[in-house]
Amino acid sequence: MTEVRPLSEELIQEVKGLIEKKDTEALARRIDEMQPADVADLIEHLDHDERLFIFQVLEPEGAGEVLVEIEPPVQGRLLEDLDDEALSEIVQELESDDAADVIGDLPAERARAIIQTLRGDVSEEIEKLLPYPEDTAGGIMGLEFVAVRADATVKEAIDVIRQKADEVENLYYLWVVDINNRLVGVISLKDLLLEPHDRKISEIMNPNVISVNVNADQEEVVHLVKKYDLVNIPVVDDQNRLVGRITHDDVIDVIEDEVDEDMTRIAGVIDQEITEDSPLKISRARLPWLIGGIFGELISALVISRFESSLEKVIALSFFFPVIMAMGGNTGQQAAIIVVRGLATGDISLMRTGKRLLTEMKVAFGNGIICGVLLGLIVGTWLSNYELGAVVALALLMVMLNAGFIGSAVPLAFKRIGVDPALATGPFVSTSNDILGLLIYLLFVTFYLRMAT
Repeated sequence: MTEVRPLSEELIQEVKGLIEKKDTEALARRIDEMQPADVADLIEHLDHDERLFIFQVLEPEGAGEVLVEIEPPVQGRLLEDLDDEALSEIVQELESDDAADVIGDLPAERARAIIQTLRGDVSEEIEKLLPYPEDTAGGIMGLEFVAVRADATVKEAIDVIRQKADEVENLYYLWVVDINNRLVGVISLKDLLLEPHDRKISEIMNPNVISVNVNADQEEVVHLVKKYDLVNIPVVDDQNRLVGRITHDDVIDVIEDEVDEDMTRIAGVIDQEITEDSPLKISRARLPWLIGGIFGELISALVISRFESSLEKVIALSFFFPVIMAMGGNTGQQAAIIVVRGLATGDISLMRTGKRLLTEMKVAFGNGIICGVLLGLIVGTWLSNYELGAVVALALLMVMLNAGFIGSAVPLAFKRIGVDPALATGPFVSTSNDILGLLIYLLFVTFYLRMAT
């Protein structure tokens, strides 16, 4: 029986010991007891030679199930070192979409060589899927589905299901097509089994079938599946001909990938950095953003230098720079992350930009009043000057309002002009909030000092 066992240091050491002893039989038994996703998790915690040893022990079908669960950096290194024969055997056991993903990650020359060694039906499926970009419906769809003609009977439809039982997993619906393979309806297995065998499919199908175009962005797929509570969705071409289906597990993977991509881009790092173990690759990805940050913060230094005379009068005012910058940065990032995430999932629409901005401004205003009063009391007590404390409180309120507006408006603006909000928002929001936050703070303080003298 397959065991669901959380990864632990004890399990890792047990597997390492079996590999060191080269006890392939015991290792195979141990891995057979585990779910593929758990084996993938285990492999990611092993050294590269140990990973390869496990793949030599696995049967092609099991190796394929594990391979598709492994994070890309680790998967990429495994693909590099698996020989063509072993990789060909693994690919032939994968579903079409997973097989296309694996082949698509290989260098072009090696990919062509492996495709030539595959069975005709497998290579044909891969050739159909490879042209589609990986972030489109065509890039994540599978070619394993069951479709029946509208003029078929219930009995004929059940016969088709039996014929494709080994090929199609997670079968919940039958897609109904016309003579030209255009999608015209859908019927659930439950409805199919409850009808008489001589009943026509056209009489019992639901003609209001929800589908997605093969060239649609994968975010649109997620939006449709979420909106209509679908477990899978048919994929059609520009002529509405049925070409594939996307199952719920693929949609979950897309959601995870989109979230990871958005969060890592907001942070200015690379995707899958958690499992990336090359310091050079990680450094190369982070360094441009850090260098950009240097030049951005130099502008902040220039702003401070322009208010040198104000700071000389009350040097203690410089003590609060980190507080002002941090509060502005935190407010902006909170708003930005929510908006970027909402745009990615479809929960926030560009048609309701004004309402979103108003909501974020209200939140920033409420939080700004509370934080401003708190900081104002601390500054007033510290400097024995509650008037100055009130000025600092008002400055913080304006800084947080500005940050809330920038954090929510910038990703919406980038989305409207066709720029990926996740890629551009983080560095822009951080730097602009630092510059404008300091400028607002110093302007308020300078105005107060001039009025006081």
